[in-house]
Amino acid sequence: MVSHSELRKLFCSADAVCFDVDSTVIREEGIDELAKICGVADAVSEMTKRAMGGAVPFKAALTERLALIQPSREQVQRLLAERPPHLTPGIRMFSLDLEET
Repeated sequence: MVSHSELRKLFCSADAVCFDVDSTVIREEGIDELAKICGVADAVSEMTKRAMGGAVPFKAALTERLALIQPSREQVQRLLAERPPHLTPGIRMFSLDLEET
């Protein structure tokens, strides 16, 4: 287990850091929320279940879902206006802690 100070040092010295944003940094699953705005939530949910079960590789599932959703810029903007993402507990504190170093 890495200590808090070691973790902070690691993040601050890294050239890049990647996060799984959906349901990790934010509480929502962005693609599911976008599917709701675009009126294809049930079909996208079914594709997600198949992918999560291992029946479809991640890239193929993402490609299929985006092809079904076909979001426009306006729909994405509407999603952000009507259903803004919410940070998961602890993320804001974590990011502020990193800023202190």
